[in-house]
Amino acid sequence: MNFKSGGKVIQQLRKQKNLTQEQLAEQVALSSNTISRIERGLLMPSVATLCDLCNALETSADNILAAYIHADSAIRWSPLAEQLQALSPKKQEQVERMLACLLEIL
Repeated sequence: MNFKSGGKVIQQLRKQKNLTQEQLAEQVALSSNTISRIERGLLMPSVATLCDLCNALETSADNILAAYIHADSAIRWSPLAEQLQALSPKKQEQVERMLACLLEIL
């Protein structure tokens, strides 16, 4: 099984947080070598490690797991959901109305 795509997601998230492999490793109680192996796709993190990584990187598990799953039409709603949650309730309502209109057109 190829774990490179999931590792790349973890690496991107780590870099977005301006963390080194050593800093992330310290937060999740792993060695920097283990973080490197996960990011390069040489090692699939255990469920417990994945949870620790998600907490340290402040992301949802599906954001990382979606990269490991090979499907013809992968749907990744987490980034969109996170953006919507950051909006004020009024703006969320406006987005809901706009989506409803778009769905009616389709």
